[in-house]
Amino acid sequence: MGALLLGDYLGALKEILLPYIKDNFPKQTILLDQLKRNTNVQFMNDEFIAPVWTNRHGGVAALADDSNSITTARGRSVSRGTVPVEIVYGGFDMSELVMDASTAQGAVEQSLTAQTKTLRTDFSRQINRMMYNDGIGVVSMVRATGGSVGTGTIAVEMPTASLDDARSIDWYGTVNGDISPTKYFAENQIIGVGTGGAADGTITSVTGTSIVSGAPTAIVTAANDSIYIQDGSGEGAGTSEVLGLRAALSSTTGTSTYAGLARTTTGWLPQFGSASEALTERRMRDRYLRAREYSEQGDRFAIFLNISLYNKYGELLTAMRREVNETDLLGGWTGLSFAAGAGRVGVFLDYDVPDGEVLIVNLDSWTICQVSDMKWVSGGDGQPLLRLQNTITHQAVMRWFVNMICLSPGANGRETQKQD
Repeated sequence: MGALLLGDYLGALKEILLPYIKDNFPKQTILLDQLKRNTNVQFMNDEFIAPVWTNRHGGVAALADDSNSITTARGRSVSRGTVPVEIVYGGFDMSELVMDASTAQGAVEQSLTAQTKTLRTDFSRQINRMMYNDGIGVVSMVRATGGSVGTGTIAVEMPTASLDDARSIDWYGTVNGDISPTKYFAENQIIGVGTGGAADGTITSVTGTSIVSGAPTAIVTAANDSIYIQDGSGEGAGTSEVLGLRAALSSTTGTSTYAGLARTTTGWLPQFGSASEALTERRMRDRYLRAREYSEQGDRFAIFLNISLYNKYGELLTAMRREVNETDLLGGWTGLSFAAGAGRVGVFLDYDVPDGEVLIVNLDSWTICQVSDMKWVSGGDGQPLLRLQNTITHQAVMRWFVNMICLSPGANGRETQKQD
């Protein structure tokens, strides 16, 4: 059999690769899998808009006498929360030589298998990171002391309160050592260093505590510089990522709004704690019960921890002689059980939860906003493989126009600096 035509790859991309990613990618993370899509939101003028109750009824009182006047009020008023549309993409190149070398339909599938697995894994990891973050996009920080260890080499650490980008708050550095400061970096990424990504560079290698960066510009670092992952044009630092949990569930230090509404709006102030202490079930219970006050009847809750605190919670259950066997608690997901007299809640392990944090999430208060499902970027011929100009290399790019919004941050809780 002769070399396969380009159409075989086009068909494989549309019929094999994208469906596989779409079917499996959302299942990689509990949070993404369980959140609703486009619930109570509208897309308009490059924004997702959601109606939000902004006060209580003022016309409720007890009559002193049946001839007294009624307090008149217009009832609850509605404002709107807005978040912009963000564009998350994943792409790869494939040379025509490799494509021509395939001599059977099975070979086409095999040549795409590695791309499928790595794209699905890395795409989900970065999306998951964004879903726990604040949209500013800080991934790591130049080490406060000894941040430069050689030409083009940047020693890094997890961000602390001394982070230079004051828009991103509630960072406490390494608490339990659950997340490496280089976890989300990879070769060929373009990074921005300094507030707003002032200096750009391309990662050439990664170690456990440092990254090596070269062109497009020489990186000059300063202690506590923010480090961002940018797009291929070296832009997007601080403006282009999904507004995740940190954005809605942050303290009021340094920020007074979320989704365009003041934190003083009813239900807009999250249940937040930042005491540096060992994890206790009482602290979790208190934060959960406070979040329940702002929830609707029947709302689903889930608690997310990273590995150290997940193990710690299991030990707490054991010490109290409670059942610690993992059980099916949420749509087929297995976790530990948490009970506080207001229903059973699943406690789940997620390796992208910020170090030392306990996230108590009202799943029904969040929605994923998307213009459409993930799709391949089409060329002028409407096909998903784009030939790079003046080359015989083809490029496939998957894109997703998406963001997140929380309609009641007060119905969610976040505890930071909790130790195992």
